[in-house]
Amino acid sequence: MKAQHAFDRLVSRDFQEASSEDVKSVALAVWHENFVPDVSQLDARSARAANYLLDRLMRYNCVTPEEQKKLLDVVNLLSRQFRIGKTTVMPHDRKVDKYARKWGLKSDLKLMLRAMLPYQTRHYRHT
Repeated sequence: MKAQHAFDRLVSRDFQEASSEDVKSVALAVWHENFVPDVSQLDARSARAANYLLDRLMRYNCVTPEEQKKLLDVVNLLSRQFRIGKTTVMPHDRKVDKYARKWGLKSDLKLMLRAMLPYQTRHYRHT
């Protein structure tokens, strides 16, 4: 439940306002607890943010192929529901990471996710 609330807060605001605790909670849940968020209440703007967040988190090697498939199913569902297409990534705009640009966002979580390096291993034990 904690991860779902953190996920909802993250995708409903601009990422510049994101809490590092919310990022950590969602990342750990996705990476180590098989968390797949409930996205049934999202609007179009939040769906873009959710797609970015899930697209980014599912790429880490601590996510099993089975979990990646579940997360990709959520991304595809939101993309169809809100007709969200991946945008052309402009290489000259390096202020925002390519995954955020791909989903049409102007802010990202790259600095906060870099700080999550110690948790990005399959051997991490969540306490």
